[in-house]
Amino acid sequence: MLKLAGAALVFIAATLYGRGMCEKIKRRLSVVTALDDLISYMRGSIENLRLPLGRIFDDYHNAFLDQIGFIDILRRDGLAPAVSSIEKELPPDIYDQLCSFAGTIGGGSASEEAKLCDFTKERLQKTGEDMRMQLPARLKMYRLLPLLAAASILLLIL
Repeated sequence: MLKLAGAALVFIAATLYGRGMCEKIKRRLSVVTALDDLISYMRGSIENLRLPLGRIFDDYHNAFLDQIGFIDILRRDGLAPAVSSIEKELPPDIYDQLCSFAGTIGGGSASEEAKLCDFTKERLQKTGEDMRMQLPARLKMYRLLPLLAAASILLLIL
């Protein structure tokens, strides 16, 4: 009876781990999509309205970024600290690109800033598309592999 209870606990832990990893991947895709929206908004505000970055950040609203605390940091401290606050949520290459973007934005003419936004947005869109294409396979993998590992462990124990 004790072995069955242990087996149940191992399967429950494996299932919860797999679900947690699935949520992490979905959240990462949501962050990339929301940042793509932010950069689109920044581009339009810089090119069409010629607004300063502080005003752009004050006017921008996104429920997901607000939920994770990104918007508060963006308005209080600026883009670079806000990007740093979500480093774990981003793929490494996108994080590096956004750090470079945050360090460069605000230092040139409106047309240069728009080009910089376009370049960064293109990278975010490409990464987002890749993540969307890989999402079903990754979700399946994270649902099945922990359960298979749990089953293997239980076969060795029992």
